[in-house]
Amino acid sequence: MPTEPAAAAAHLTLRYGALHRALRAAAARRARRTALLAEAELSPHCVTDQQAEALLALTDPTAAPPVDEQLPPADPRVPPAEAAAEGRLRARAAADGAPLPLDALALAVGLDRFETDALLLCLAPALVPEHALLFGYLVDDLGQRRPTAELILTVLAPTPGERRDRLPALGPHGRLRRFGLLRQDGAAYGHEASGADLSRPLGVHPDLPAFLLHGIGDPGLLAYDAGRVTVPRPVLVDGPARVRAARLAAHLRAHPAGIAALWGLPDGGLLDAACAIAGPADLTLRRAPDLLACRTLDEVRACVTGALAAAAALGGALWVPSDRFHEADARWAAEPVAEALARARVPVVLTGRAPWRPLGLLASGRYAEECVDEPGYRERRSLWDTVTDGSAGSDGSVVLDGLAARYRPAPDQLRAAARLAVSAGVSLEDAVPRVLAASGRPADVPAPPRDPEELVLPAEQARQVDEIAAAFRAWPKVSQEWGFGRRHGGPGLKALFTGEPGTGKTLAAEVVAARLGVGLVRVDLAQTVSKWVGETEKNLDEAFTHAEAANALLLFDEADAVFGKRGTVSRGTDRYANLEVGYLLQRLERSPALVVLTTNLQGNLDEAFTRRFQFVVHFTRPGERERHRLWCSAFPEAAPLDADLRLDGLARLDLTGAGIMSAARGAALLAAESGSPVIGREHLAEAITRQFRQESRLPRAGELDLALGPVTAPERAARAAATASYVLP
Repeated sequence: MPTEPAAAAAHLTLRYGALHRALRAAAARRARRTALLAEAELSPHCVTDQQAEALLALTDPTAAPPVDEQLPPADPRVPPAEAAAEGRLRARAAADGAPLPLDALALAVGLDRFETDALLLCLAPALVPEHALLFGYLVDDLGQRRPTAELILTVLAPTPGERRDRLPALGPHGRLRRFGLLRQDGAAYGHEASGADLSRPLGVHPDLPAFLLHGIGDPGLLAYDAGRVTVPRPVLVDGPARVRAARLAAHLRAHPAGIAALWGLPDGGLLDAACAIAGPADLTLRRAPDLLACRTLDEVRACVTGALAAAAALGGALWVPSDRFHEADARWAAEPVAEALARARVPVVLTGRAPWRPLGLLASGRYAEECVDEPGYRERRSLWDTVTDGSAGSDGSVVLDGLAARYRPAPDQLRAAARLAVSAGVSLEDAVPRVLAASGRPADVPAPPRDPEELVLPAEQARQVDEIAAAFRAWPKVSQEWGFGRRHGGPGLKALFTGEPGTGKTLAAEVVAARLGVGLVRVDLAQTVSKWVGETEKNLDEAFTHAEAANALLLFDEADAVFGKRGTVSRGTDRYANLEVGYLLQRLERSPALVVLTTNLQGNLDEAFTRRFQFVVHFTRPGERERHRLWCSAFPEAAPLDADLRLDGLARLDLTGAGIMSAARGAALLAAESGSPVIGREHLAEAITRQFRQESRLPRAGELDLALGPVTAPERAARAAATASYVLP
């Protein structure tokens, strides 16, 4: 709720009254010192003996300040009347349900009286332009018309002791500059230099005046410390990962400037792992900035040095997620980062999926590392218990068992799903797919678009498809708790669907995904296979990574295009083609995702692939019973079928499921184009004939009449004229 502008303005007026008195006192001190120095004989080209003695007397830290500069116990800048007026304003704002903007900002950032006064002093030139000349007078530089750290200390910290105590608050690691409320000229917002220059002008955040005067804005957005790490609640690290994090925490306790690295983590688990290391070591975490946003090596060095300096000044550890340094276009920035980390005497926490081991870190004598595997079923089940905290309901144990078996969410996804279930009032089983879809790319992880009832298969094939879905639910226990995963085909399940085109292979994969409640990542071979060396492997790895991160089914349609047989090397390109197949073998082996390959020609696949599949389903052409079910489901309920049209006999026609759906759609289009109010026998006969022709087949004479039933003589003549050119005698 915005604060009433009159109350905000009245509050700032009170505070500026105190600042005005402080400025008047600073000007009086300046005048007295100028007069004192003027009593000595002055030379325009040198400092005289008398003047030097006067300067030393003024700056002697052991001498008591002059009587006229001593402050009484009660601060004269806050008279009782003003304190009472400020109290009344706060009470009025509280009654209105909105705190005064300056108080809200101080509470959000943790500012004290000195820091809020410093902020208002830097805002003064915008509100009271006459102060600009006064600022130059106070710092003995009439060319300096803007507030500086030197001015703030001169006005608000007049004694040497106060100056010493308040100087860090105006540095780059003080709250004012660290949260972006103040920044020195020449420093980009959020990227303050690590040094402090008392004479460089200070500017306020551009949104600060509107917030302080009218309450427009949010203090949480106005003041933001980009390096601060907020510890997630709860921290989701369990099993072997927790044990290894505890060992690294012990290393940091034994080595105050140690480097602790934990490898093998999913992207969404890096923060939890870093907190699990820093927490037991009694260290707060600061995150390294995006070093790859820098353009030069010097900028990278300055950026990482500033982050290390901030961690040292605040008594914390610097957290560096390191996976970006493995990317080809980012390796240039890795060397200066490693040099700075090895040189600094600051505790560092490294996390990543793959180890990052620069020699400088290994040789520093401060480095320790641990490697973990992806959380197994038992660890995922324990994390679900932790994040739900018993709120899953009476049947929650069964629900959580199923979630742990079907999905592999990262800790941040686990927390999001649990909170979404509470805030949106949905079940965890509904919340998890939404979170996983939001974490992936919606175009790559669509919800299965087909109804499972559309899949019409012979009994044996339907049973095999059902077995795949059931096996995927049971596989975590068999693979991880019983140990079969390491010895029998890797951590994930793989299935191969073979058969003629149109027999339901792709639809079966979509149905499996729908029954499991997971997304489906379909590999687009046109965008995956590349003529450039290494690009195909990179694109395939991205597809695997997306499927694994989204816990989706990974579908390779027409898989023989990339999973083809390796051959002898007769040309230079053959060598690289064999490398692609070899890479696919390794990536398929270690992927924990459910991977389905479909192909029309099983013989074209490399034998090394086929032996890695736990399930091989051969899809045959549908029989008469299946074709009858397909024809019945081919026409939607709203389709205007001719009342005299019978579909019973159509099951005699040898068509695949895809052919039947195509013929039904074609008949509807013919009816609509001709202006017919219903889909009649002539439309269906024409569509079926066209479908036969597309499949390079010809219907035999009388076959359509037998399938569609008896027709009138005019209909027979029209049909004969339409099909005379391609009907067998």
